Amino acid sequence: MKKQLLLLILFLISCSSVKLYGQEALPQKIQSYFDTYQKEYPVEKAYLHLDKNTYTLGEEVWFSAYLTAGSNQIPSPLSATLYVDLFDGDGLLLEQKIVRLEKGRGKGDFELPSFGKPGIYQIKAYTAWMRNFGDTYFFTGSIQVVDGAGGSFLPKITYSGIESTGGKVTYRADLVVVDSEGNSLAGKTIEIKAKAGEEQLYSQKFPLNAQGELSFTFSIPEKANPNQILELTYFENETYEVTQKLSLPYSLSLADIQFLPEGGQWIMGKKANMAFRAIYPNGMPVSLEGEVSGTEITFSSNFGGLGKFEITPDRAEYQAKIRNPATGQERSFNLPKVDSEGLVLQVINNPAASYVTAFVQGTYEPNSLLLISQTRGIINYMIQGSLANGVWGVRIPKENLISGINHITVMDSKGNALLERLLFVQPINPIQLELTKSGNLSPREKISINLKSTATGNAVAGSFSVAVLDAQQTGAEMDLAETIFSNLLLTSDLKGSIYQPARYFLDSKPETLEDLDLVMLTHGWRRFNWEDVLAGSFQKVEHFIERGINIEGTITDQEQTKKGLGGGKITALVGEGIEIVSSEFGPNGRFIFRDLEYLDSAKVTITAEDSRLKNFIDIEVIRPEAVFNEVAGKYPKEIIWPAELVATYRERNMMRQLNSDQDIIDLQGVTVEAKTIEREEEEIKKIYGAGDVTLDPSKIPSSVGFTNVFQLIQGRVSGVQVFVSGLSVSVTIRGVGSLGGAGTQPLYLLDNAPVEASTLLNISPRDIANVDVFKDPAKTAIFGAQGANGVIAIYTKTGSGFGRSVGGTLVTNYGGYSVPKEFYLPKYDTKTVENSVKDARATIYWNPILSTDENGQAKVEFFNSDLAKKQLVIIEGITSDGRLARLVRILE
Repeated sequence: MKKQLLLLILFLISCSSVKLYGQEALPQKIQSYFDTYQKEYPVEKAYLHLDKNTYTLGEEVWFSAYLTAGSNQIPSPLSATLYVDLFDGDGLLLEQKIVRLEKGRGKGDFELPSFGKPGIYQIKAYTAWMRNFGDTYFFTGSIQVVDGAGGSFLPKITYSGIESTGGKVTYRADLVVVDSEGNSLAGKTIEIKAKAGEEQLYSQKFPLNAQGELSFTFSIPEKANPNQILELTYFENETYEVTQKLSLPYSLSLADIQFLPEGGQWIMGKKANMAFRAIYPNGMPVSLEGEVSGTEITFSSNFGGLGKFEITPDRAEYQAKIRNPATGQERSFNLPKVDSEGLVLQVINNPAASYVTAFVQGTYEPNSLLLISQTRGIINYMIQGSLANGVWGVRIPKENLISGINHITVMDSKGNALLERLLFVQPINPIQLELTKSGNLSPREKISINLKSTATGNAVAGSFSVAVLDAQQTGAEMDLAETIFSNLLLTSDLKGSIYQPARYFLDSKPETLEDLDLVMLTHGWRRFNWEDVLAGSFQKVEHFIERGINIEGTITDQEQTKKGLGGGKITALVGEGIEIVSSEFGPNGRFIFRDLEYLDSAKVTITAEDSRLKNFIDIEVIRPEAVFNEVAGKYPKEIIWPAELVATYRERNMMRQLNSDQDIIDLQGVTVEAKTIEREEEEIKKIYGAGDVTLDPSKIPSSVGFTNVFQLIQGRVSGVQVFVSGLSVSVTIRGVGSLGGAGTQPLYLLDNAPVEASTLLNISPRDIANVDVFKDPAKTAIFGAQGANGVIAIYTKTGSGFGRSVGGTLVTNYGGYSVPKEFYLPKYDTKTVENSVKDARATIYWNPILSTDENGQAKVEFFNSDLAKKQLVIIEGITSDGRLARLVRILE
């Protein structure tokens, strides 16, 4: 590990110079701690640039990965393995990609399930090393996924009133239901459920009127649920239902509203900035307006639920009255108690000045203070001083500061933090990107883009990612998406979620900068605890830097004799000679092969010999568990229906299918003369024959992260809907009817024997060989009346060598790095069968890793689609010294 850390030291830029006055123990102790932190505990951060932010089911999600390390946030020379997890709208893990990184850069993709659930999908990205510092450092992003083939049920709900009384919250709601064509669902029945997690709070069925409208009132317990939703279900026919889930608003009484004086304290007679932050239990902002009782002070929140007002206190206690203008609800709050004496802090950051001024006012004994200014552990200014006539002013040169969140702390002589303030430092000398285009945006016209990257007027090389989109299909939502600036400089260094963080980087207008400063006034810092700094306490390292694929396992006594293991040598052969590695194991039997490099899943042959037991040993590989099997679901306030994107769904789907079949081999005329033993055993085992659809878990990437068999089926079989809630399972197979008394659930088989759905929940997906789904009545007829609603047959692995060692040798499959797909770029300078279909691509060009040369230049070429009249170009990137770049441009 030390060798790996030395690599980082060689790449890190020297820290900013520190102005240190005095030689007392406290400044030295703080400086020593941060020096050690920089060298031994460099924090990694991950960021993903996605090609766009709204998708239809069945599409590819393309991503470019950035991994930085150290306080200067250079491309990481440490970890070479990045884990990227995809979660559906309910927060269930769908898939994991293991991405190979080189110099902090990587690429990958997810194929969204064609028959999955629409909603807000989430993506997390992290390294093993990042786990030592807490999952709040992980990258977390979200995308909107819609069902392009759906649109039969688009409800819109508004709330005319929300009241809380007697431990209940009562909602007055108005519902209008239409389809994608704007036709009302007149007279249809809608089921409405209010839920908090798995708990059902309310349920009722209502008929819509002739205009497809409904007004209703319902109540739920007044409780700060982390997530609460309204689940609306439309019964399209007797056997098929369509469900939409929307976030259910909270009562103002459940909002977390905090009033926070600048620096953390306010004292009598001293003017103070009082900031506030108002969020609901699910982290969404509260819209409010209010007043401070007994004064003429009024205030209101911005888009993120933040705000502030100035006040000079003349009494110990104040109360604020607030109101939600949307619902009319009111609430009173006590402001923090005013101290009669102490210290206050005001920080002034005049954009025109060459320094930041920190004013400390008040009284404090002993009158010996220490001010520390640091960014991500780099101390850029540290000075001792004292109050003179109740005031101490410090000027921090801006030339010392680095981009991002700067943390100013005022301590006493014993190291107690008295005052703290966050200050955002705008990107210093960011990369400037110039883009020139040749070619016009006619259908299928060839376009060339020349990119030039400079800094302070000089050409600079960098690594970039480029997305070119049809602006008509993907335009509006891109302004609110997370960016490389908002992630690496803001959200990754703050506690709690930041609502629409990209808005703080849209421009440098005074109101935008003021909104960003509100974030600094209202959000906590998570990287350092001053008690740990003074005690010299660091993070406990339990997860090490991964430079490749690691295979861990154990060796045990096959006969369970009293001799015990003596230790010995162990060798692994990956694939057909991809890699051969050797290691040793001790008496505890644990072994690990580190830093293997191979793609996809490979056969791994492990051979071991113990010094005492020779080959009379068993070898077992420890399969890695998913860090997250699920996360909290995210739900929209209203149904998102991007009409322009949905309108091209069928054309885009046809083009994708046509070009994804290019690698299929035509087997016509090929005679298969023999079958493998495994295939013969499989056919013998399936006494009812193969189903209409067969799922092989080994062909489903990262099915190791699934917790039950139904996750294998969910979203992968046309016409099959799966709902799992705790220990309850509901599966509907569209296209099969129900016979009297048969209910609506399919027949479940486990190795040909009928079982309950709850039984299958206890079967590990790792033990499943394949899953057959029977939908066609001709095939389900063999099961009689029991198969009237379809059949789901689960077949477990036979144990014929799988996962079992023989004579000190184990042969098993083990997953390697995910194989990234190549983005399809049609070539219209020649006519082909593939080019005959209509080109309605939403993502016209995607390049996850594009490098500019020493002259700062790069060129890309691609053909326009049939539809795009405007193209939205988004370019992000980073240089070797950690400077960031982003360019958004409309081409016409």
